[in-house]
Amino acid sequence: MTCHRPHPWARLVVLAISFAIAACGGGGGGGKPYTPTPTPTPAPTPPPSGNAGKGTVAVIESASIAPDGTTEATFRLTDDRGEPIQPTLVAATSDQQGRVRLTIAKLESYSGGGDLGNTFLRYVNLVNETAPAYDKGGALASVDAASGTWKYTFGTAVDLEPESTYAIGMQVDRTWDEVQESANPVYDFVPAGGTPTIYSDTTTAQCNACHDPLVAHGNRREVRLCELCHTQAATDQKGTSIAFENMIHMIHAGVDLPSIVDGPPGSQYAIYSSFAKEDVVFAEKTADGTILGVAFPRPIESCSVCHSAGPTAEFARTKPSALACASCHDDVNPSRETTMAGPPGTNHRAGSFEDGQCAGCHRAEMSKEFDISVPGAHVVPEQSTQLPGLNITLKDVANGGAGQTPTVTFTVTDDAGTPLRDFSRLNRLAFTAAGPTTDYLELLLATAVGSGSSGKLAGPDAAGVWQYTMPKPIPASATGSWSIGAEARQPWTLSNDAVVNMAAVNPVVTFPVSDEPVEQRRKVVDDAKCFECHGQFSKGFSIHGNLRNRVDYCVMCHDPNQNDSARRSKDPEEVAKGAFNATIDFKVMIHKIHRGENLAQKPYDIYGFGPTPPGYSVTDFAEVLYPGNLADCLTCHAKDTYLIPPYPGTAVGTLVTHLDPANGSVVPDGRLGPITAVCSSCHDSDAALAHIASQTSPGTGESCSVCHGEGRDYAVSKVHAKAAAE
Repeated sequence: MTCHRPHPWARLVVLAISFAIAACGGGGGGGKPYTPTPTPTPAPTPPPSGNAGKGTVAVIESASIAPDGTTEATFRLTDDRGEPIQPTLVAATSDQQGRVRLTIAKLESYSGGGDLGNTFLRYVNLVNETAPAYDKGGALASVDAASGTWKYTFGTAVDLEPESTYAIGMQVDRTWDEVQESANPVYDFVPAGGTPTIYSDTTTAQCNACHDPLVAHGNRREVRLCELCHTQAATDQKGTSIAFENMIHMIHAGVDLPSIVDGPPGSQYAIYSSFAKEDVVFAEKTADGTILGVAFPRPIESCSVCHSAGPTAEFARTKPSALACASCHDDVNPSRETTMAGPPGTNHRAGSFEDGQCAGCHRAEMSKEFDISVPGAHVVPEQSTQLPGLNITLKDVANGGAGQTPTVTFTVTDDAGTPLRDFSRLNRLAFTAAGPTTDYLELLLATAVGSGSSGKLAGPDAAGVWQYTMPKPIPASATGSWSIGAEARQPWTLSNDAVVNMAAVNPVVTFPVSDEPVEQRRKVVDDAKCFECHGQFSKGFSIHGNLRNRVDYCVMCHDPNQNDSARRSKDPEEVAKGAFNATIDFKVMIHKIHRGENLAQKPYDIYGFGPTPPGYSVTDFAEVLYPGNLADCLTCHAKDTYLIPPYPGTAVGTLVTHLDPANGSVVPDGRLGPITAVCSSCHDSDAALAHIASQTSPGTGESCSVCHGEGRDYAVSKVHAKAAAE
């Protein structure tokens, strides 16, 4: 695995999962009264029925542990229609078989120590406590071949504690139609009968908000199964903890780990993979001080992203411990023993503290924001309740015809609806006009308040209404509809002395510049889907100084004609070689950023804003790690908007340009077709580009729809659906 450092506003990786060992998904159910069951003699394995189709469904229906430690689990294995699938303990030889592997763990309650005596839960893997694994030497026996019911007898004997909760986890792997399917049921039971304790402070569904779907170690997909092996005592071959609550926090904190950020060059967080036989590096500081690795796509303090579901989700607040907390805060040692952070008391109040005492100071309830309670310490500044809020409402656009200079009527209010009558505390108020809405190609930018302000700002009236007249007119040649949007930002000092750039949600309105009816710009990306991974933009995830936070506003500037030449031309080396400019056309740029490390053509550099000198910055977005399935377009797209048709509709292709070596000016090289522009942003291998070129004519355009249009053999919906399933 290669780990990279994404650009600060394009952190695309993984969701942190748990403060304590979590549990989710799977089967699970109550225990039954203990009845000793003799181990059966394995029956001859019936041949596959040959009727099993798509889908792999596995349910553990019951389990028991005999006094001698013999453990049995009865399970059912079928396809989606209920047709039996034959289990096998070795690699499957046909699509009618599924390989099954099982493990067992016991749930223990233990004291954290100290006078407060907070208790905790942990799993102990009974196959191997420190190097957990699947059971070996077990036997399968058919119970009811017609229903796909089987019994597995473990080869590992366990010490029976009849009143304890045990968990049996199973991995089923099956290949159907060249797609690898999986099932990871987990069954909880108490051998003596009674209700098992279900330990679950996160869910696979929460992981899959970003991971789409979660897959590890080849084909393991349920967090619950992961926890039965990534237990508190588990380590890699080099002694590094792989306990779930420690490992997952550290992986997701990645490039923000204090031990990496504040450590010397060469510092790294790595786990030795017994599969790859090498270290997997999740964060490291290179010789030049650059930090590479996994980055969380929203503020790392956002605990509720992963701890909002599950019967023990509240443990993230109520049971703070060194193992969980000193993973993100890996420069702190609150414990009694020396750790990698240093001796006891490192960056913590000195004393001999035990986990059971942590909740005495780090309480589950917050007295005030930014106190040392668990929720108080994890308040995201941009989400503080101390912020009064900032809102812009665009009420009217006057003089919006072609050749006219628009005047915008608007209000700026706080969340209580109180109008701002004085803009002196704003450090920016700006407006963007773009058109036509069939596809934005022309752009007017205007700053009303802040550096470079121009135009005319008037008001407020008695109701707090303002008017702003832009400094330039709409082009006389404009037709159809245009849009205008706004942005505003105000610094605000919080009680912890942190200064937050409070930003308004970007409003966008559309108006006619000619006699045609008003036409809205196409909606392709759903903001709510962006928020699934990134959280609310400008509420912890910052773009362009925390100013821009809605896709329909972003696309106004990131149109098919825009590129990074304004900044790239400041680099003498780029000018001298007549470098191609990177387009910042939204439909190309966003695909390529999210494609990141999977791009074939690397690096993927975009020149952006930067200090003077040199007046630019360079970001290689080929370092971005995407946690989900890139073939699943619905992760970001509104329904059907990625299909051919409705795309491309009125979409315009992307302008290709390079720098003139003589003077750094922009030289146009032509325009990619709109389908080519989008598809080649992800499918950028030499073979894919050659295929696109062979199916595109400068005279007659793109023929993509012949094969990839809906209803065709290689329709986008078909190709992406299969790729997403693989």
